[in-house]
Amino acid sequence: MGFSNLSIRNRITSFVIAITMGALLSPSSLPAQEKLQPAGAALGVDNAPVVVVTVASINKLMQDVNYLSSLAGQPQAGGMFQMMAGTFTQGIDMTQPIAVLVPMVNGMPEPIAVIPTANVKTVLKRLEAQTGPVDELDDGTLVIAVGPNVVYIRQVGNWAIAARSRDVLSMAPADPTTLFTGMGNSYDLAFRVKMQQIPAETRDMLTAQLRQGFEQAMAQQSEEEAEATRKMAEGTLDQIQMMIEQSDEINFGWNVDQTAKEMVIDFSYTALQGTKLASLYGNQKPIPSAFGSVIRDDAAGYMHVASSISPEAVEMTRSSLNNSLGAVRSAIENSDEMTPDQQAKFVELINRLADLYVDSVSEGKVDMGGMLLANEDDFRFVFGGFVSDGNEAAQIVKDLAAEVEKEVAGKPDAPRFKFDQGQYNGVTMHVIEADVPAREEEARRVFGEMLQVHIGTGPKAVYLAVGKDSESTLKKLIDAGGQDAGAGNRPLGQVRIKLLPILQFAQSVDDNEAVAAMITTLTGAADPGVVTVISDGIANGTKSRFTVGEGLIKAIGAAAAQAQQQKAAARGF
Repeated sequence: MGFSNLSIRNRITSFVIAITMGALLSPSSLPAQEKLQPAGAALGVDNAPVVVVTVASINKLMQDVNYLSSLAGQPQAGGMFQMMAGTFTQGIDMTQPIAVLVPMVNGMPEPIAVIPTANVKTVLKRLEAQTGPVDELDDGTLVIAVGPNVVYIRQVGNWAIAARSRDVLSMAPADPTTLFTGMGNSYDLAFRVKMQQIPAETRDMLTAQLRQGFEQAMAQQSEEEAEATRKMAEGTLDQIQMMIEQSDEINFGWNVDQTAKEMVIDFSYTALQGTKLASLYGNQKPIPSAFGSVIRDDAAGYMHVASSISPEAVEMTRSSLNNSLGAVRSAIENSDEMTPDQQAKFVELINRLADLYVDSVSEGKVDMGGMLLANEDDFRFVFGGFVSDGNEAAQIVKDLAAEVEKEVAGKPDAPRFKFDQGQYNGVTMHVIEADVPAREEEARRVFGEMLQVHIGTGPKAVYLAVGKDSESTLKKLIDAGGQDAGAGNRPLGQVRIKLLPILQFAQSVDDNEAVAAMITTLTGAADPGVVTVISDGIANGTKSRFTVGEGLIKAIGAAAAQAQQQKAAARGF
């Protein structure tokens, strides 16, 4: 038992060393220790690191791990983490975050670890079994060996600064927290990348390597395959090059918010002001929507996007789509599974769909919304979207239906297409029907004896609905089209899903013990298993937030526990 505990402690100690020192010892930059010239000026606003990574304080990490492990039904995991952290973090300020700053020195990344401690010698004393004794230089700099590598450490106020080079230590500011504003204890884990701090020659080298890899891949393909993919790949490479050259800042943060009872991932991206890339985001604003009524608290899920689009974004969409379509057309024309006549008709259909999409985007906006209503024995989905020409959309569906009818003529399960069945509030109604075989019991529970897909086409809109009594839901969406008044308070895009009603419907279709356990857990949880994604515009860029309510974490834990019980029962335990 004693040997086991000692082994575990040694591994944990090694893990602690890896966290604090690992960033300093990346293989790609180790040789630079001998070649490094004197470092640059101290890091600050005008001399920012290329990368900043922060890990929350030990206290916050322990609290959040305990919270998550308890939600998942594994509280012992949180207790074990707390015991380990308490044992091997003596001397470290438990309330402050740990950070890694990565400036560029002589064109190479030079990581600097920032550890919150008022007396780093105390911390190093506990690690002597792994690092050996600590040497101290004339200026107070401490030196330790981590394997074959040397790490230099200096006490700066209430922080210990560690780097692979003694000269780089001077780049750390007296108050390193100024370099991770908005990070630190605001997130359990966060990173920030300042793209413009990467030297231009380094970015050019990266682009050149990507293009070289592309040419090598093209050389290994046949002439027909290379010709089909070259244009699309070159367009993608051009966009990647623009991203590398014109990007400004990337931010990522993962956090456990116990007050709000949710787990959060934040992401933001900005382009360099005045660049073509920045212009893609310049005109993104919320607009009035014909489909805003899908945003309902009682929905099992909804998706909504309503935004203006800049002319530059329209042109990029057009170019990207044209490049992609070239490869698609080539694949169709080289297919052995279609006759030449079928190939020609399929290519024509794709071209018409692409033209309709580009024409719609060219009007300078995107507007669409979808909603799922679900409960026990009830399932309905409805969708609506803006198009530049609803009549052309209807004709495309009719022409596709005509081809399908030729292929399935005489088959008992062939779908029935009924177009132009009437008008509702300026929208032409169509329906596609198909009998659900009696042997398909689960499908009948979902759709009934007959599957109906309702389609509506208006002058500037298309609609679709599936599910029992979904036509009435579709008509409500049409009726609400001119009643939107919330554009100013709405993000550009949002998705929200509630797991509980979806699971209740799934359980009514097919009884499952794991699903039943999740339903029981969610019924008593603080939320019904909510997942949200919100995207919005910011100056020269975009930001997104992904949240998971604690109900979903509890439900996953319940499902895992149920699965373990079933496995144990199967083994006879």
